[in-house]
Amino acid sequence: MSNMTIQGKLVQVARGNGLYMLSVETGRADGLLVLPATAEQYHLLFPAGDPVLNDRYEITFEQTPEQIKLLSVFDLADEVVPAELVPTLITTQDFDLQGDEFMDTKKEAAALEKRLSAIRQDESLMQDIQLEIDQEEQQRLENIKSRQAGQGIEQLFTEEEIAQMNAPKPNKQPQGASLSARTQVSTNEDDLPN
Repeated sequence: MSNMTIQGKLVQVARGNGLYMLSVETGRADGLLVLPATAEQYHLLFPAGDPVLNDRYEITFEQTPEQIKLLSVFDLADEVVPAELVPTLITTQDFDLQGDEFMDTKKEAAALEKRLSAIRQDESLMQDIQLEIDQEEQQRLENIKSRQAGQGIEQLFTEEEIAQMNAPKPNKQPQGASLSARTQVSTNEDDLPN
């Protein structure tokens, strides 16, 4: 009695007489290997249903002079989680659950709703808020009307801004400038002294 492990492509699964015959192409000189499995073994080996054909499988079986018994059939294309990583995955799942608890915003949402309810029930506070909203709305309407009343570029500026732009600017001479910068030179002969 010995265990053997082979790798090959599962090319066919035949059913008949209460047995499943798995045909595996090993790629070696012996070519096609046919392994029998009872219906019970077959459903234990493939609990999710029939295997995908033409995929590479690793098959472990036990051979005695009387029979061959399939022990495991593993699709090499499947995603595998090595056994040594299982504790790490469990820890990660625990952290995810803890994160869900920490990120639970229901308590904060309830506290916010309670605070907003208290504000809504305070009549003097609500009057102050409504007064601010009304003043802001009134100021917005006044700004719109004053801009619509203007013409041309004046629409972009208030009267006060236009007055500041039109005000004469004092002509300042630079402080600490050289004599030539403060002296005007005339090119007109009439301005020259006789």
